[in-house]
Amino acid sequence: MIPNKSNFKFQELTPITGVKPYVIRFWETEFDDICPVTSDSGQKLYAKKDIETILRIKKLLFEEKLSIPEARAVMKSADQIQISDGEEDALTNNEVMENSPRYKILEALDLIHEIKFKRKW
Repeated sequence: MIPNKSNFKFQELTPITGVKPYVIRFWETEFDDICPVTSDSGQKLYAKKDIETILRIKKLLFEEKLSIPEARAVMKSADQIQISDGEEDALTNNEVMENSPRYKILEALDLIHEIKFKRKW
């Protein structure tokens, strides 16, 4: 659970997200959605939105076993899919995943397997 604060220091992220600091630093370079601000003292401050993004990336990479490019594509797709009044469309991860390259490849392999089985190759 994310505490009710406006900004979080870098050292507060690991206990909240369960992600190691070096992984968070790497993800900052890979995902544009993580955008901490730098304080006058040079310390990175993360908004609640950044922490939610880190948790979402963690789920995509660790639980759903996506690669970084696939997770980046899912995140980008979710950001671009909007309904006319400007709110995010309530698509499930499965609906977003159906457009991923990995899903398309698995779908093609299933089709090949089905053809092979019917023809008894």
